[in-house]
Amino acid sequence: MRCAQFRTALSARLDGEAAGVPDRRVDKHVARCEACREWLERAERLRGAVPGAGAGGPSADWSAKLLARLGEAGGLGGNGIGADGPGVGDRPR
Repeated sequence: MRCAQFRTALSARLDGEAAGVPDRRVDKHVARCEACREWLERAERLRGAVPGAGAGGPSADWSAKLLARLGEAGGLGGNGIGADGPGVGDRPR
């Protein structure tokens, strides 16, 4: 396996999802691979710094409130993307 596959498994583990790779195999790789160990440390720091980044992400109520506020504000800051996402004519020119 390549580092990218182990990092995908680590990301899933951080999100509380099934990693698709046995934990023992992932842990063994991280113990030997400095790059993946550093990646995991950065991912854990980022996860701790972002509110709602735990397993399951932000609540449905939080997401609904955010989308409602975006709709009231006329989209996402004038970047051509509405609250429902990019449309056909929303490509940057």
